[in-house]
Formats: sequence, structure tokens, C-alpha cells
Amino acid sequence: MMKQLNILVVDDDQDGADGLADALDLYGHNVTTVYSGEDAVDAFRQTLFDLTFMDVMMFGLNGVESLIEIRKTKSDAKVYMMTGYSAKELLEEAMSNGAAGVFYKPIAIEKILDDIASITVP
Repeated sequence: MMKQLNILVVDDDQDGADGLADALDLYGHNVTTVYSGEDAVDAFRQTLFDLTFMDVMMFGLNGVESLIEIRKTKSDAKVYMMTGYSAKELLEEAMSNGAAGVFYKPIAIEKILDDIASITVP
């Protein structure tokens, strides 16, 4: 049985965010969904998440800028970037700022579940 995690899903594509959140919820995880980088940073100030899935390309604070702000609050935050675009420079910046990895859209839930299964939570 997979351990239950507290997960944040961040994507300005509301349908995409809700779809991923619903899938994670079906597997027994506690999922919070927000639709902007600013809301993600605010959510991290209020709650400690075991894992975050963050869209790269968003209006306002993009995913990389949000990652940098989140890691100021929680330096060991496990944030996976998600993208449907070729955003090489942004992805390189995300990885150099501590992103845990990258998922390319459309995301296979099986791949996410495999990665989640390997995460250790204190």
C-alpha cells in the first residue's frame, strides 16, 4: 500500500490541474490544487507539502519563479516541474534551483505514481 502524501498541484490550466488532483486523490493522497504561482507560494506558507507538481509556464509568477520562492520557505521542498512546451532554459533554471524532476504533458499517472512510491516522508 502506498503511503498517503500531502500533495500540492499547481497549474493555470484548471482542467489539467483538477484532473491530476483527482487521480492522486483516487490513490488516497491529500491533494490541494491552486491555479497560479502566487497561490502556490501562499499555500506553502500555510501548509507543509510532501510533494508538489508545478506547471512551468503560468501567467504571473511562472513555475520556476514560484519554485525559487517556495524553496526560500522550505529549502528541501520536493517540487516536480510539468510542461507541455519546449522550455529548455526554464527547465534548466528549475533544475539548478532544486527541482526534483520534470514531467512532460500529457503526464502518465502511472509514472507519477512510480515516483511517488519512491519518496520517503519523515
